[in-house]
Amino acid sequence: MRSTPLTLTTVLLLAQASLAAQLPPAAEPLPIADSDGDGVPDLPPGQKEAPRCHPGRMQECADNCPLDENPDQEDSDGDGAGNACDLCPLAPVKDGEHADADNDGVGDECDTCRLPNPRNESGEQAPCPEEKAHSEWRDPHPLGRRLQLFIRPLALGYRYRGNWVGSTGLGLHLGGSLGEWRFDAKGTALKVPAWYWSAGVYGDSVNLFAAEHLGPYAALDFRPMQWAPYAGSWAKEFKFGVGAQLLWARRVEGVENRPLHLGVGPRVGFLDILSVMPFAQFDLANERAFSWGGMLVFDFKVLQDLGVPLAK
Repeated sequence: MRSTPLTLTTVLLLAQASLAAQLPPAAEPLPIADSDGDGVPDLPPGQKEAPRCHPGRMQECADNCPLDENPDQEDSDGDGAGNACDLCPLAPVKDGEHADADNDGVGDECDTCRLPNPRNESGEQAPCPEEKAHSEWRDPHPLGRRLQLFIRPLALGYRYRGNWVGSTGLGLHLGGSLGEWRFDAKGTALKVPAWYWSAGVYGDSVNLFAAEHLGPYAALDFRPMQWAPYAGSWAKEFKFGVGAQLLWARRVEGVENRPLHLGVGPRVGFLDILSVMPFAQFDLANERAFSWGGMLVFDFKVLQDLGVPLAK
């Protein structure tokens, strides 16, 4: 009778051993990425995205400077980039992405100098270097640093004496810049002109003697790249200016002389792809009759760089 408890105990032990053998091994904890080793994970475990950390939130958040050690996660301007990696820690921009035209590690919004003067270990910027330490080149050509010759497609339409008149053709186009260019020792432009000019001759026929519209045009465009609010925003993709044209137009019934239209208007260009110019014009050959219309200039270049080459 004493062997019965021993047998039951043995059976129970064997059953527990069998059950333990069938259980899966305990899962190992997932590795936590911490690229800068500051104790703040790049992302919370098991998550693909998360809000940026800051001193008021240190759990379930992503390191706001994953490549720069900053365990306190200070973010003075609250733009999502920690002070350790924010090029302008007191100037908030989206995701802390500041433009840095001179590549000195200081964002344009807070840079004290347009020449390279990086911060020291205490965060203070070095004094602005003397300009003589960088090359300074003034274009010897009076019309601009890059005298370029293009062929550009143009199209225009206008309302004249109750009828719509349209024309498409090509412009033999000359362009350049007005102002000073400045470069660092590596050839990076530190200063570029804000004003750009163009002039050309338009014709809507290969045989210019048979052209229905023929004559000169000119434009002056403004792109203030040295102005940080412009250079750091979507506006930098646009240029703004004024244009004018003087075109002999096709003959119109009931008009004594072939029209000679003098037109002028504002210009807006986008990404050096397309410029739009609404204009008002006067027929100088027929009692200055008024009309209005618009012009499209396709800014891509068919021919280019025929003239003054790049230089420093």
